[in-house]
Amino acid sequence: MASLAARIGELHGRGSAHESAAVAAQAAVTLAPPDVARLADLLRSRGPYGAAGYLVRATVHGSPDQAAGTLAELRRAGLADEANELFHALWAVPGPALPALLAALERAGQAADGQTLLWEWASAPPAELASLAGALASAGRTADVRHLLRQVAGRLIADLAATVEELVLLDGRDRTAAQDGRPDPTAPQLAALLVRETAGLRSPADLAELGRVLTPHRELYRVLLDAAAVLEESRARAVLAALRSAGLPTAPPAPRSRSARTPSRDRAQHHDRDHY
Repeated sequence: MASLAARIGELHGRGSAHESAAVAAQAAVTLAPPDVARLADLLRSRGPYGAAGYLVRATVHGSPDQAAGTLAELRRAGLADEANELFHALWAVPGPALPALLAALERAGQAADGQTLLWEWASAPPAELASLAGALASAGRTADVRHLLRQVAGRLIADLAATVEELVLLDGRDRTAAQDGRPDPTAPQLAALLVRETAGLRSPADLAELGRVLTPHRELYRVLLDAAAVLEESRARAVLAALRSAGLPTAPPAPRSRSARTPSRDRAQHHDRDHY
């Protein structure tokens, strides 16, 4: 490690900053996590300035286990500043890669960091949130899906409604079997899960506002009504009263018969509007 640290410092000292950074970046993804932590400690004490932080941040370009293992080793070595540098770099990991990273953090004994990452992700744009929820569900991380959507349920109604719409699209894609086009009854219904989480957390007025958004989605509006029905009695009455005040139905919508369906999306939407 000492010779590698000296090489990085030598290159930087003679003006080859890009080459010095390239050596550090390669070390970040090829050395074992304990060695990355030792190298970071040497660079921290010997320089060049900023090299230790650059080294640990570069581990995110390796495998999830490389980044998670390095984070754990940095903390064991008492390198708090470098551990923070790496953890903040993990915020930039894209949603589709996050399930693997969460699993790696758990294996490295850093599960709390994974929950913090999910909390940060809850403020992402609706389309990115929906993509992450789908990735988590596909990876079988049901508890993480609920944790994420519970955070989303606290956002502004406009953001919440946009996320519901994105999840409706995602559910529709995921429920279509690739081979024969028939619905897959085992696919997760993420939009419905978000509606249920929201019903347990938001005020009656907020739920009435959400109800207006859900009226084109007959099944989801029923989910909202069903979720309201199992709330504490006084709260359930308040939610139903808010829905009625907003001019929304408080009885479950009748299921749509097959004979009433048409191949035209416009006619189906018009049918829904007529019901409400």
